[in-house]
Amino acid sequence: MAEQVGNIFFERGGDGSPISYTRVCEVFSLSGLGETNALVDKTTFCDGGYRTYLAGLKDGAEFTVEANWNSSSSALIQMISDVKSGLVHDYRMVEEDGGSPQFTLTFEAIPLSWTINPSVDDKNTINFGFKISGPVTPA
Repeated sequence: MAEQVGNIFFERGGDGSPISYTRVCEVFSLSGLGETNALVDKTTFCDGGYRTYLAGLKDGAEFTVEANWNSSSSALIQMISDVKSGLVHDYRMVEEDGGSPQFTLTFEAIPLSWTINPSVDDKNTINFGFKISGPVTPA
């Protein structure tokens, strides 16, 4: 049986120093957070007919945030503005169990896209696309 994790939250960093984060409570799904190491082929004639590799530069993943659409949510409106500005911004994912953070992933990301998905017979949603820029820091 899979272990149950705590509550997961997505938060947007403010512009001050130190950075304070605002929880985006409308979010119900995050997908694709992480990093990938590029492969560098280091094969030589002496590798016995097998390719050998080194880990190359790390690359932050593209990820998606899905949220319930609420036009009066200042956090969602600010995230739309983030896409329009095209500037790197601070974000984090927080796992909490009973109100205290158990695990966080802190990172900068470039907001790439937003799409509102209205529905007649289901909830209205908004999707955001991001690309992580730089390291993802677990704590």
